[in-house]
Amino acid sequence: MSATTTAIELEATIVRDKQKGGWTYVLLPGSKAVLGTGNPVRVEGSVDSVPIEATLLPFGGGTHMLPLKQAVMRAVGKDDGDLVVVRIAPRERSGR
Repeated sequence: MSATTTAIELEATIVRDKQKGGWTYVLLPGSKAVLGTGNPVRVEGSVDSVPIEATLLPFGGGTHMLPLKQAVMRAVGKDDGDLVVVRIAPRERSGR
């Protein structure tokens, strides 16, 4: 993570959609209030100390979901129903 301060830090439960091709994610309750938007937000940080870059997606009710890629799931060594520690902050805009 860059010099950005952590905006969200919490322990969250991994959720895996049961349908084929379903997402694996964690929910971030209250994230809209913390981030100031209910829109998608590009973030960086860590899941159980594994560095990540991702886009938070609106989930409804002031909550965003943080999708977890398979590489992150393998690195943390956890699965559906397990707890992870999430530390994230909005990414600094680059010149891209």
